[in-house]
Amino acid sequence: MDGSQYASEQSIPVLTANKASKRKMKVQVVFRALLLLLISWLLGRATIGHVISPFALAFFAVSTEVFGVKRSWPVWAAVAGTYGTYGFGQALTLLFEFTLYLLLRKALFRKSKPDLHWMPFLAGLIDIVSRLVASHQSWSRYHVFLSLAEGALVAVLSLIFLQCMPLFNLRKSQNRLRTDQLLSITIFVGSVMTGLTGMVFHNVSALAVGTDVIVMVMAAAGGVGVSATVGIVVGVLAMLDHSLTLSQVAILGFAGMLSGALKETGRMFIALAFAGSEAALTITLHTSWSAVAGTIGAALVAGVLLNTIPSQSLSRLAEFIPGTYEHNQTEKQSIKRVRKLLQEKITEISKVFDELSVTFAETESSDWIASRKLVDETISESVRQVCTGCPLRSKCWDQEGLATYQALMETISRFEESKTGYRAATQELKDRCVRLDPMLNVLRRNADLSERDAKWLKKVNEQAGLVSAQLSGVASVIRSVAHHVERETEASLAGEEEILASLEQLGLYVDNVRIVNLDPGKVEIEVTQPSQGAYENSVRMIAPLLSGIVGENIGVAQVETSDGGPCTSVFTSARLYDVKAAVSTVARDGRLVSGDSHASLDLGNGRFALAVSDGMGNGERAHRESNDALELLKRLLQTGFDQQLAVKTVNSTLLLRSRDEIFTTLDMALIDLYSAQAEFLKIGSAPSFIKRNQEVRSITGASVPIGILQEIEVQSIDEQLQGGDLLILLSDGVYDAAKHVYNQEDWLKRQIEKLETNDPQEIADTLIETAVRVNHGQILDDMTVLVAVIDEHQPEWAAIRVPGVVGLRQQNPSRKERGA
Repeated sequence: MDGSQYASEQSIPVLTANKASKRKMKVQVVFRALLLLLISWLLGRATIGHVISPFALAFFAVSTEVFGVKRSWPVWAAVAGTYGTYGFGQALTLLFEFTLYLLLRKALFRKSKPDLHWMPFLAGLIDIVSRLVASHQSWSRYHVFLSLAEGALVAVLSLIFLQCMPLFNLRKSQNRLRTDQLLSITIFVGSVMTGLTGMVFHNVSALAVGTDVIVMVMAAAGGVGVSATVGIVVGVLAMLDHSLTLSQVAILGFAGMLSGALKETGRMFIALAFAGSEAALTITLHTSWSAVAGTIGAALVAGVLLNTIPSQSLSRLAEFIPGTYEHNQTEKQSIKRVRKLLQEKITEISKVFDELSVTFAETESSDWIASRKLVDETISESVRQVCTGCPLRSKCWDQEGLATYQALMETISRFEESKTGYRAATQELKDRCVRLDPMLNVLRRNADLSERDAKWLKKVNEQAGLVSAQLSGVASVIRSVAHHVERETEASLAGEEEILASLEQLGLYVDNVRIVNLDPGKVEIEVTQPSQGAYENSVRMIAPLLSGIVGENIGVAQVETSDGGPCTSVFTSARLYDVKAAVSTVARDGRLVSGDSHASLDLGNGRFALAVSDGMGNGERAHRESNDALELLKRLLQTGFDQQLAVKTVNSTLLLRSRDEIFTTLDMALIDLYSAQAEFLKIGSAPSFIKRNQEVRSITGASVPIGILQEIEVQSIDEQLQGGDLLILLSDGVYDAAKHVYNQEDWLKRQIEKLETNDPQEIADTLIETAVRVNHGQILDDMTVLVAVIDEHQPEWAAIRVPGVVGLRQQNPSRKERGA
């Protein structure tokens, strides 16, 4: 098979699909044209009290602007509807209004695009003028008032119809309708139904059948609230044309409410409930059997038509109506799709950072090859400068090039051993080179330049490794965000429904429940409530209920309220331990600024950080260096960086920010608030101490301070803490205060053992006072003591367990459990 034959065979399905798509588009265009013809014809017949008819001109103005002048030709059918119902005079007036609207529109907006905001008022003005012109022979206050009223109605109806026109577009719109849009569509449909006035078949009114069908369809799709509202609106519009009475409008609204209440039972029961309620109420109001029979007949015909509508069409309609189950499901699916796309995009970004990390990590060659390349460049440049024009060049390089090259290599090696001058040259080079002194001078200078280049090249390679590690850390953080979004997307709808059902059993009704995360210790659930007293309900009922369902203590993390609107409460895992920290610090010689810095903060991910940093020296500069290091470290940890990478990043930052020697110590403890597991990072710092009852243990490390070496070893020490433990971090000024003692660590242990209080602030102040007193009141160095006490968290309430409710984690296993 040749290429052209293969290509033609491959193009056949594409051409077939294109033909099918064009055929479908043509069918849609024809259907829309026929639908517009029918609607326009009915609006041409529609009136209010058989006196004014504002519907046709309003629909013509909106259709012209939405579809364009050329595609709005079916709307001219309104003239035919007016002519067939009200005669030549009314039809001629409507034709004059249509023509005048097009002429004025073209004259006013000849060079610019028409403004939709002004079109309704232009149509209303045209209607007033045409009505006054048509009745100029019998002007009276009544005629003028009717003309003004009809013009105002034309403008108002144009604004209402304008919100309905997107439904006629062939493009797919959003699966949502605002409340005002739903009401506008109801008015539009009611206006079209008014055009059925006067059509009666075997004592059954077409208007009654149309209104009954509309109400039943909305009952089946939207439920009780929508069907009752639609019934009243459509009934009022029909009443304005004297087709229904006020009592019949009330009956229609009640029948819509009753049938909407039976939405879940099926269309057959909806039709029976509607027909039965209309028949029962009509019999009580009318003595004429013909009126009762006509009402019952219209309801039965409408019921039959309702049952002929495909279920898929009703479900599609329900997706547009706010508050329905179908609409909520569509919204959830849309949110899931958006989150899925967001998760994919974030994952792609993390892959980009991974690739950048690999790119920076890869070097063009090894250190040996790079050094050899620099040596070759040194020799080549020296040969170019000295050997050019030498009479022995051909002998040295053409005949004995290898031996000459080795002699120069040996000489460069002697330069690196700090041998200078004539003695650095090898005997081989002395015997060969007739320009020895210039060669040695040039070779020395080029060797020094190469050595400088080698140092910078090493520096660049080291920084490239640092950038690679940092990019890898960023990629890891981005992946964690993508994983969080993915877990949100995979949150179980069954679990949300279970929470809703459990709340209803307790008599508490909420608008929405969304499960964000169900991992142990990281639970996050959002509950939206309609009332202002949401916080009290959250504390007293919802949080205890969630504690029983999830199987761990749940607390209220956040409550968002709005004036008169819904309230959203965020429930998260309640920590099992609390950390209470206090600090005491003094500067050397009683100065105002200490070179030490400290930090104690909740990182927001179930971990609590304690840190003490001692900058080089004393005063403002030392404080700035230690404080900047701590601030950068806090931001990296809060962002989600691994603590080892975060410390290395701070170390590299200190190395890069200045040519001066800048370093600082770091003593940090990361405490897991769910397990009391503590991780100590000791970087050039003094020992830390843990006091449990009367026992005192020290935590020591041997790492150098950060900011000195490019590669540092971050020593990590894990310790299991318990409730009631005291954790003490201090700077070198406190540790070295007792200079007269042999073992300063034992001296500090004894001072801590003597403490008779568990208050962190008192302990910190006492240790600072002891360190100052041991030096007879002198403060020889900056001193900082950071003390934290680990307390077990006391739950604010007991869990509420609802009978028959299975734990959420049994329905939503974690990723590991699913994999197993």
